[in-house]
Amino acid sequence: MSWKMINRILGLASISPTFQQELQQDPQAALEAHGFQLTAEELATFRAFAPLPFPLFCERVFSELAPEEEYP
Repeated sequence: MSWKMINRILGLASISPTFQQELQQDPQAALEAHGFQLTAEELATFRAFAPLPFPLFCERVFSELAPEEEYP
């Protein structure tokens, strides 16, 4: 997953309290409802960190999924 896609997902969650709540309650349903397609591994990462407070959730998802070579 590219850092741009991660930023799109986490950015949307940052400006939409409804999406943020949905993302942390049921990542698969929330992502599919907004047209995001993730691999099983990527989805597992979102699920694993979903219970965390939102800022920490964002940090962990980004650090786990963003390829280092793609950072701007």
